[in-house]
Amino acid sequence: MYARLSETYDAAESVPTQIERGTDHARRRGWAVTATFKDDGFSGFKEITRDGFGDLIAAIEADVVDVVIVRDIDRLTRNLTDWNAFEKACVRHGVRLSAYTGGDLDLSTAEGAYYGGMETLRARRESAVKSARVREAQDREARKGRRTGGGQRWFGYTRIYANPDEPNHKKRHIVREVINPVEADAIRDAATRVLEHGESVGSIARDWTARGIKPVAAKQWWPTSIVGTLTSARLAGLVEWQGKKYPATQWPAIIDVDTHERLVKLFADPARRKHVVRAPAHLLSGIATCPKCGRGLHYRRYGQRRADSYACVVGPAGCGGTAIKAELLEKYVTGAVLDALESPRVQQALREGEDQHAPRRAELLEQIRDAQGRRDEARRDYSDRVIDRADWLDIRQRTEEDISTARREYDRLAGSATVMSDIPPSERVRDAWESWNTDRRRAAIRAVLHRVMIKPLPPGAASNPASNIKDKAIRREREMAVLRQRVEFDWRI
Repeated sequence: MYARLSETYDAAESVPTQIERGTDHARRRGWAVTATFKDDGFSGFKEITRDGFGDLIAAIEADVVDVVIVRDIDRLTRNLTDWNAFEKACVRHGVRLSAYTGGDLDLSTAEGAYYGGMETLRARRESAVKSARVREAQDREARKGRRTGGGQRWFGYTRIYANPDEPNHKKRHIVREVINPVEADAIRDAATRVLEHGESVGSIARDWTARGIKPVAAKQWWPTSIVGTLTSARLAGLVEWQGKKYPATQWPAIIDVDTHERLVKLFADPARRKHVVRAPAHLLSGIATCPKCGRGLHYRRYGQRRADSYACVVGPAGCGGTAIKAELLEKYVTGAVLDALESPRVQQALREGEDQHAPRRAELLEQIRDAQGRRDEARRDYSDRVIDRADWLDIRQRTEEDISTARREYDRLAGSATVMSDIPPSERVRDAWESWNTDRRRAAIRAVLHRVMIKPLPPGAASNPASNIKDKAIRREREMAVLRQRVEFDWRI
């Protein structure tokens, strides 16, 4: 027995029903059912891997099957690739096909092979026509700003149903989506932290997990799922379909379009994506650099007998020629950065470096929406024969040029927003530093520093100058004195 159903319809026979009726068919014919295979929820039209169908072919090849029972031939497959594989296996092993709503087919005969192939082609055409109608309907719904499918609830929204008491969730009718306050606040906060504070999505995932903010379907947050959530067009009140975006009419926006576009651009840039989608980093990893090869130093953890350090790794990523105590370096760099953040010069530079391009980006987005609207209006006029083909082509070319010009300028300005432009005034910098996590502190360091260069030990200096001193304070001061000679700051501002 083989049973398949791609979707659940009221008028369709479910997989259990197909198996039950197929078993009755076998009993009436005096056949013993040796195996049952099924693919519930799998399309026969698409050329995809179906475990049940694959196991059926394997059973035929193993000579443990004499007859294959199905409801109709189109339950078996709706594409010629699968049909050819099934037909060849049946011919090689003398297996017949029996449809309990029709008759038996001997595929080794010309008539049986012809009928089976023609039924598969008919079913394939039927699926193709239905698929085209569905795409056209989805395209119309998208242009009207309506949702184009069901699926899981969207993170950030709560669904309002016309029939909420319906036990079968597939039969519930969605009226609209409303904002989920807790999840929407988390989304806005995450967008700000990624765009303005330079935090990684890994940090966002850990924070949401700690706060009990759970994904809709998965068991836990992953960086990739955070990226997918933050770059979703629906959060900006848009419907995305076939590479285009249309204003939504069935749900409100959680973030503005400018924020959405900046997030999309951020995660599409491989260089910037590497920073925001990464594993947890230590405070100075990659910021402290080796003087010999110029590569970033990495945190190296040791046991109790030796202090942790920042070191240049041996291999393609470094020369292995530099190492420095991590605790002392972090303390020294932190002090220098806090002093810099408190200085009037840096405070003024940061204030002047705030995102000055936001108004212009808003104008460009409005220009893009206006051009898209004019293009869509011209398309409708051409369809209704209000304008001729020449006018339609001229309008389309002009609007697409306007869209491309505005998009290029927008993309250039979207990458120029200053990270950490919201650093607090001088008197609150140190309190803010204590409340920031590692990602936030790293972003603050990068706001004022290009890098921290670790120079070699001064000539004649010992690698451990205070090894014989028992007084911890004196020993630490000796070590810090040597460290100051090795550290050189490359200030950004």
